[in-house]
Amino acid sequence: MIIRVLIAGFASSVAGVSYLAGMTRIMTALLLGFGAFVSFIFGLLFLLPGDEGRLWFPVSGDAPPYPFFIIGTLLAAMIVALYLVKPKFEVVEQVSKTHFKYLIWGAGGYIFTFFVSSFFWFPSDSRKLAIDASGLAIEALAGTCFFILGISCSLYFFYRASRGSSVERPDMMRRFVLAFFTFFQLDKVPALVAYLLVYDPDVQLVFPNLAALALSSYIPLGVFLLITTWDTKEG
Repeated sequence: MIIRVLIAGFASSVAGVSYLAGMTRIMTALLLGFGAFVSFIFGLLFLLPGDEGRLWFPVSGDAPPYPFFIIGTLLAAMIVALYLVKPKFEVVEQVSKTHFKYLIWGAGGYIFTFFVSSFFWFPSDSRKLAIDASGLAIEALAGTCFFILGISCSLYFFYRASRGSSVERPDMMRRFVLAFFTFFQLDKVPALVAYLLVYDPDVQLVFPNLAALALSSYIPLGVFLLITTWDTKEG
């Protein structure tokens, strides 16, 4: 367990330092590539027979695989677009404490969204006894929709924070926001949520049909990474 934590911390540090060093496009391509890879893996898992092909990766329930393939294809298309569009160079807004407030709002919204949505996905034992399966599924759907909306709003605050710049360092806040975003592994949250919705061996409370919906939050996340990276260029 300690080794895994150290590896995760090292990967986070490398990603953050890479953004700070100006390797924006290659790091954004890697993050989008990870999202596409996860999407295709989920699609393949649900494409394989449940009693044989998934023994090496414990997921529960059945769901159509094509939504995962669509999400993976869109993310792959974003990687192509990332290298087709040249970054812009401009001083948009003079950096101020307002940009750091946007950064705090974005990070706080991300955390708030995840924990509030978890109450809908994983109800207490008393609530599971009081509500039937269809009611739990409706609550999980509401939680997933809230998750996508909350993540999108948080990404907007992150983007506003990234607009801060100065004449000496026009991409200062853009680099810092992207480094902050990746250092805390916020780009991996959609994949984590999709996995939690299909893996619950103790209580067998899974929502495989909502996994693709939760994973679709990679789309606004990818748009955020694209726009922020396109706005970044050395002076």
